[in-house]
Amino acid sequence: MNSNENTHDPLVERAVVSFDLAAEHHIAKCQPCQAERDRVEDALRQFAAANREYASRPENFWEIQAARIGSARKESEARSRRTMALVPSVAVLLLAAGAILGRAPGMHPVATPKVVTAQVDPDHELLLEVERAIQADTPRALEPATLMVEESEGNMPLNTSSERKEIRSHEN
Repeated sequence: MNSNENTHDPLVERAVVSFDLAAEHHIAKCQPCQAERDRVEDALRQFAAANREYASRPENFWEIQAARIGSARKESEARSRRTMALVPSVAVLLLAAGAILGRAPGMHPVATPKVVTAQVDPDHELLLEVERAIQADTPRALEPATLMVEESEGNMPLNTSSERKEIRSHEN
């Protein structure tokens, strides 16, 4: 940047010089507002002077700045590469540790034995009852009554002799 050319001068000039008639009338009569305006003008002038001073630095300064920025950028890229290399390694290490610790004795929950309950098929049960009634030596007219008696009195048939009938069973 050329030291003769200051882009902030027009802005400072505009901020200091531009005015509103009503605001100027107020500032002329108000001491606190005049003091505030003076502080703002001083701050703007100091900013302009500092800007000119920084802009007039020798070319060597800017070269050093560029070198510092370049080295900081390279360091940042190197750290980024290291991080990108370490993150997957750490993830694999954690997975391996989890797998090893997962196989450690005493770590597995004890499985409770599942009690398998046989599902009762009402059709099959009816078939078994009919079979029992047929096997019992009961007259055909009394077979329904025999079924009722078996249910209510401990499943004991009225007549247990089955010498005349062939024994067949569908029970499992």
